Amino acid sequence: MPTLKLSFNQKVAFGFAVILLLLTISGAMSLWTLSDISSSNERVHETAVPVVSEVNKVQIRLLKLANLSALGFNALSEEDIRPYRDDFEKGATEFAEGFKTLETLAQADPQRAALVADIKSNYETYTVAVRKMFDAKLAVLIAKQQVEDEVGVVMERSDDVGFAFLEIVNFRAPSRALEKDLSLAQGFANQADALMAGVAKAAQEIQNGEDLERLDSAQDDFEFIINGAMFWFDKAIPLFQPMDDADIIGTAQSSVEALRARLKAQPNLVDYKREQLTQAQTAREQLSASKVAVEKSVAGLDEVLVSADAQFNRLQAELGDSVSFGFKSTIVILIILLGLATQNFNSMRLAIRKKMIDLAKLNGIGGTLAAARDQDTALELVLHAMYEKIGIERGSVYLFNKDNELEAKAFLPPKQMDGAPSAITFTMGEGVIGRAAASKQALFVPDTSRDPSYVGGEGEKAKALLCVPLVDKDILIGVMNFSGEVNKVAFADSDYEFVASVARSLVTTIKNIRMVEVIEEHNRTLERKVEERTAALKQKNEDIANMFSNMHQGLFTIVDGGLIHPEYAAYLETIFETKEIANRNFVDFMFRRSTLSADVIDAASTAVASIVGEDAMMYEFNSHLLVTELTLEFSDKPNKLIELDWDPIIDDQDVITKLMVTVRDVTALKELQAEAEGQKQELMMIGEILSVDADKFSDFIEGSTSFVDKCRTIIEETEQKDLGKLAELFRNIHTVKGNARTYGLKHITDTVHRIENTYDQLRKNEDMQWQPQELLSELAFAEQAIKVYSSIFKDKLGRDGKQGIAGARVDREQISRLLESIAALSDTELPANVISIVRDTYHSLAAIDAEPLESVIADVLKSVQSLAEELGKPAPLVVIEDHDIYTRKAAHGMLNNIFMHVLRNAVDHGIEAPAERRAKGKAERGSIRIDAVEDDGAVSFVVRDDGRGIALGKIFAKAVGMGLYPADAARPAASEIANLIFTSGFSTADEVTEVSGRGVGMDAVREFLESEGGSIEIKLDAGDEGADYRGFTTLIHLPASLCVIPPEFARAS
Repeated sequence: MPTLKLSFNQKVAFGFAVILLLLTISGAMSLWTLSDISSSNERVHETAVPVVSEVNKVQIRLLKLANLSALGFNALSEEDIRPYRDDFEKGATEFAEGFKTLETLAQADPQRAALVADIKSNYETYTVAVRKMFDAKLAVLIAKQQVEDEVGVVMERSDDVGFAFLEIVNFRAPSRALEKDLSLAQGFANQADALMAGVAKAAQEIQNGEDLERLDSAQDDFEFIINGAMFWFDKAIPLFQPMDDADIIGTAQSSVEALRARLKAQPNLVDYKREQLTQAQTAREQLSASKVAVEKSVAGLDEVLVSADAQFNRLQAELGDSVSFGFKSTIVILIILLGLATQNFNSMRLAIRKKMIDLAKLNGIGGTLAAARDQDTALELVLHAMYEKIGIERGSVYLFNKDNELEAKAFLPPKQMDGAPSAITFTMGEGVIGRAAASKQALFVPDTSRDPSYVGGEGEKAKALLCVPLVDKDILIGVMNFSGEVNKVAFADSDYEFVASVARSLVTTIKNIRMVEVIEEHNRTLERKVEERTAALKQKNEDIANMFSNMHQGLFTIVDGGLIHPEYAAYLETIFETKEIANRNFVDFMFRRSTLSADVIDAASTAVASIVGEDAMMYEFNSHLLVTELTLEFSDKPNKLIELDWDPIIDDQDVITKLMVTVRDVTALKELQAEAEGQKQELMMIGEILSVDADKFSDFIEGSTSFVDKCRTIIEETEQKDLGKLAELFRNIHTVKGNARTYGLKHITDTVHRIENTYDQLRKNEDMQWQPQELLSELAFAEQAIKVYSSIFKDKLGRDGKQGIAGARVDREQISRLLESIAALSDTELPANVISIVRDTYHSLAAIDAEPLESVIADVLKSVQSLAEELGKPAPLVVIEDHDIYTRKAAHGMLNNIFMHVLRNAVDHGIEAPAERRAKGKAERGSIRIDAVEDDGAVSFVVRDDGRGIALGKIFAKAVGMGLYPADAARPAASEIANLIFTSGFSTADEVTEVSGRGVGMDAVREFLESEGGSIEIKLDAGDEGADYRGFTTLIHLPASLCVIPPEFARAS
């Protein structure tokens, strides 16, 4: 049987074929194994992993919701609860969206789907409970406030009863015969008062209690307490009745009935408290229900996690089996491959040896090329190396020229260059060389005569041709061309690799040579550029250094750790009086001498630590804690006022690397601002003073100083709170304010208004203590304000208000005698031509020490116009008929005080708003009329306005509220009610303003007049005694000593 013999190359080829077959089988098995592993991995990531991930997300959202509901339950105010409820609703919406994803993932597993459905049911139970809890919590707060308000009202009613009882306890017997009965009555009343105090105590117990059952008997408790107290009070009634001229018993009984009615009202204190406790119990129950539901939901989610974890472990086991099988099959194939590799070892050893020889030659060529200094030398070295290695006869290298054509740059042998054309070129795709260039692949032509694309010369012999492209990262730079006789030149596979390696080395060398040329050109200009940029950088650094050294504000940066960067503006040392700044902790540096509190400093330190090195948004969150102004204290120098600006320095990653602080010493600036503000206020005061007549201003200063002195004396001599003294304080200070407002003296008006507030609080707040030192300190502000105006008036403006007439001193007593003498004349005794002279003389003399009313109250009339504007009413028309009657200067201050109150009351309380006047058919603009009437040698000023009249119904209701009349008292005569406005502390204004409402004014008017021998009264027009409003006239009586009444012949016709 013939034997098949294989050559060495055939055996190697066969061996490699077998190896290739085994590798193919191994690859196929590996692909199958990888496919199985990938499928297992996909099952893991498509089933178990998403479920675990989504369950974790759902659990986190659910726990966040549980935390919000717990915080909402513990919140103490509606402002705290509502944000928690809103956040809960927002979180519930997000939870529902995430839970839909979990439901979708669970559908593939019926058991898991059932678990998820149960979780959903528990969650819905939880959300319903939480919403009910939030509603109950809000209801608790409302009921709690209602309880607190109702307790306050009950205690007020209880106090009213107690005050009535104490009126009896503190009552003095009108005679010794009644002392015994009064003593017994006071004992009974005292016992009743002690028992009645139980109402307030019971109300407070209800307010503070938490027992619902206790509320069932609360109403009976109240009734028991009141009945017990009234048992003793009823015993006091027959004893005290004979001496009860002020109807104290009736007041007490009315107060008791008012208390009973309040306690039995619907709803009442017990109802509000029951609602509070019921809602609180509901909130707790719903919170407990929500906790149970959320715990069930969390337990269900844990079960889903256990199920997903089991599935995950099962799929992981399948994945491990696939990996194990693939590993074993790979080992078997590797063993077979190792056997075949051994058989081909010798062939491979020979191939490796040839490779090593080629590598040695390549290294040599590489070293030679590396030493080449120009392109031509490198090309010749490559051609020579190829000649030695392959034995080619001829060779050439083509490189692209500026026209993008392949141009011959080197030949082998060199002698072939002699007589050659000056430039042999090819275009892309032309000839074998052009084809190799276009395809960027090596081309071997065994016989050029058989290749139609070959471009040769006439008569040229056939040859074997190898063209190798020179490529750098897919960029063609040229082609190498080698040729020899057809039968002598053959290229093995290793020769192709050798030529390709030489081509790569040549490409690298050409690139390096060209780069060296570029670098050398670069170096020729680099030194000049470096010098230019160095000079520019030096100038820039000098500019920055000069700026830091000469800027008149501090500038530094805080780096991580709270330390100050070494680079800072030199002026910082001047501001803080120290050179120890660099690398110092900013808190110690900035705040050691400051007057800031420890809390403010700690907050700033914490804020900086939270900003530097963190995300840029941290600056927005914490910048409000950074100090913007501070005061530095020095032991031997004045304090400094410093302003600070903080700016974050942010890098490309949006992280704050430093915090820049700008420091400005604004001490001098603030002083200038304060000085300018003082000058501005002084100029404003000068303008106010100049707008007032000098004599009137002088009278105002004198009168106001007198009122303030009276207030000081009252405060100094009063040891305990006295409502009578308080009323006098009110009258004095209210008059100062009214006059200051009349003359437009704003600083005095504002200062006195604050003092008036204090007196008002003292009067209304029984618990407010009488503190003379504080009151005197406050009064000093008013005194100082008056002194400032007085100083400007006298020192700045050089006026004293007592200029006289043309600088002459006038004897007022002599003037009075002359006026009396003229008044005694009769027009029948005087010739007609003398009467006019006497009349003029009379008026001239009268004008020296007296003025008509319209001139006296001119400033008050102006203030009435401005008051009307403030109240949104048209300025009223004021008509004055003085009938040539004069008032002496001694009365001018008093008249200004009187008419300031009377006319302001007319505008504020009497004259209606425009809409109301239109509805009544009146002109929108109101009117006030003042008539001066002679009254038995004295003068009466009759004042009327066309307003709605005096509010009798409102005045009587106010009087009852003040305790001036019992609640069940019959309405007294209308005239009596009308004149109540002269009672101290009485006002019908609904609220306190700078215009009215404090109950001081008309009582002050009466006080002024009576102190000078005058009087004031309200005279009602004819009308219904029971009407709520009545027209009226104000009659102001001025004594004769303060008036100048001309005789008939001296009056105007």
